[in-house]
Amino acid sequence: MAARASLILSDGSERELDGELTIGRAEDNDLTVEKPTVSRHHALVTEEGDRWFVEDRGSFNGTYLNGSRLQPGVKVPLRHGDRVGLGAESVVFSAPASMVDPEVTTALQTGPPALTRPLSPFQRQVVEALCAGWLAGGSLDDLPTNEEIAARLGTPGATETVKAALRRAYAKAGLTEGSPYAKRRALCKIARQRGWI
Repeated sequence: MAARASLILSDGSERELDGELTIGRAEDNDLTVEKPTVSRHHALVTEEGDRWFVEDRGSFNGTYLNGSRLQPGVKVPLRHGDRVGLGAESVVFSAPASMVDPEVTTALQTGPPALTRPLSPFQRQVVEALCAGWLAGGSLDDLPTNEEIAARLGTPGATETVKAALRRAYAKAGLTEGSPYAKRRALCKIARQRGWI
């Protein structure tokens, strides 16, 4: 059985839900909305198990859930505070007891722990070459390219090797997302914090 729920109408009144509620302009609906933009049989709110659903019944102007138009005949789950648009009218679904949604995945407060393995000697050389200008007082906006790092290390043809070493250093620093530019900047800061450079 779903938690106690209701629809808050545009005039501020509240209509408690109990199993099923038909909405439309026709008088045979459970909730009659006498507005010209509302179809005669516009929408249906139903209870299934411990959830509430809304469904468009093929209305002319459509049924909207938080601004997105629903496909006719498709049941969409409702959550506390959802706004249901019926033509130019709207109602708010209220079910405070169901604010904890069992289908929502809870986000971690912190990311997974970064790998703490030290850099290999070559990875350390690459990271030092990457960060040298910044450590000398330069800007993180002017970091060298992979080609420039390879040239500084005396191996101008080893661009792919430098790129692979940087990828491993990113992994060890826990940098898995973001643009290469953003990861380079972050790697310099992390490398200094961890004593890699």
